[in-house]
Amino acid sequence: MALIFISCQHNNELNKNQKEFKKKHPLFSSQFENQIKNIYKEKALFGDFMFAVVDENGLAYSFTLNRDILEGNKTSLTNNSPIYIASHTKSFTGTLLKILEEKGELDLNHSLAHYLPELNYSDSVDTKTINLKSLLNHTHGTMSLPLIWKTAFIGYSGEDAELVNDLNTDFRYDPSHKFRYSNVGPIIAGLVVDEVTGNTWKDEMKRYIFEPLKMNNTSTYVTDFDFNEIRPSVTATKEIGIIETGFYKKDITMHASGGIISTLNDLSKWLNVNMKQDEILLSKNSWADLHTSTTEQDREYFTYKRIGYSLGWDIAKYQNNTILTRFGGLAGISFHISFLPNKNIGIIAFSTDSRANILPHLMANYAYNQLNSLPADSIFKEEKKKFSEVFEKKNKKLDFNASDILENDPSHSILGVYQNKLGWPKISITKKDNYYIFNWGVLNGKIYKTEKGKLLTRLGVLNRTFEIKNDSLLTGSLIYIKVKE
Repeated sequence: MALIFISCQHNNELNKNQKEFKKKHPLFSSQFENQIKNIYKEKALFGDFMFAVVDENGLAYSFTLNRDILEGNKTSLTNNSPIYIASHTKSFTGTLLKILEEKGELDLNHSLAHYLPELNYSDSVDTKTINLKSLLNHTHGTMSLPLIWKTAFIGYSGEDAELVNDLNTDFRYDPSHKFRYSNVGPIIAGLVVDEVTGNTWKDEMKRYIFEPLKMNNTSTYVTDFDFNEIRPSVTATKEIGIIETGFYKKDITMHASGGIISTLNDLSKWLNVNMKQDEILLSKNSWADLHTSTTEQDREYFTYKRIGYSLGWDIAKYQNNTILTRFGGLAGISFHISFLPNKNIGIIAFSTDSRANILPHLMANYAYNQLNSLPADSIFKEEKKKFSEVFEKKNKKLDFNASDILENDPSHSILGVYQNKLGWPKISITKKDNYYIFNWGVLNGKIYKTEKGKLLTRLGVLNRTFEIKNDSLLTGSLIYIKVKE
């Protein structure tokens, strides 16, 4: 059943706050909107751009843009349009586990051996040395490719036991326990939530975060939305224009590291409660734990110097300010959420053009610099150069021609079902009209020929090359064997 989108919720309060913001920053909207419109025109962007400023009183400013809006046409894009927040889900998951700790249902300092004794990594890893906190701050040291691919892309049975088996049988381990970002830790933390509460991570998220914050248009289930209303990614190049649009998530691939769909209005409530450290969710001490670095990192992303990681947020520096960020991306979708804890200002930004994944960060910086009375235009001019470099790399011709689609041959020898002995989801190749479809778990796409003689399938969220020899399908290191009829 689709969620009911309520556009008038708290309308008076939001209008009042927006008026106060405009009064305090009378030039902000015109300057900001001129910059983003100019970029849309200059780069000939497709897809959507959504933006919000949040302060201590909630949503203070918002703006949405796409080609329809730019050209004065009707659009369905609003503050209540469903958007996928990708890896920002990790911040929600960290908060959920902190809530459960306050309620006495778990202890972040207790080990995996205590909560998931069946997860033993074939007895080659001492899980007593891995606590729940290390799962959330990416210092647990474990990695499992099947776990990542099944939960994020191709799907699985839905049973936690399958994921535990993947972790036990196909994994890598770094005993140094240094910070190593991946989806694995929060997903295992989600398995712990399932175990200790008797409910799913998804249902506990709704119970303890979405409902208390009245985030009525937010869910961990794709099927709670009208699928056609979820803002899709847009794959495009300069030469071809739009190649493909789509949203490539199913319920089964919505997970604790990337499994929430929300709206600009709902996310403003989430960001506001983090900025205020509102006790509607947690005590002040617990909020401090969530927003304070628990491990070091030394990385740079765009203009952000990342120096630490809490239980779900990157701790970084920008323009001599401490900034908490946790971004996300998938198949062209780029999501930005951040706040300056010492300034009571936060930003939400979202774009869907596959070439413009830096755009939300560029515009967030411009807004911060405007609001902090820095030389925003000159800083923007320099930062835009970095954005343009990335954009132009992605704007080039694809590594295959869309015209090189593999057409049917009389023998149809590649048709059939292929299975893998290691438990990866089956692959089937089917025929549609005059071309072939590659089906892998919950994903599917057309098959193309490449210049190097291999075959390639575009599965929306990823491209995959493969070859078929006799009855064997080889893709990467995976071997599939055709099932005999």
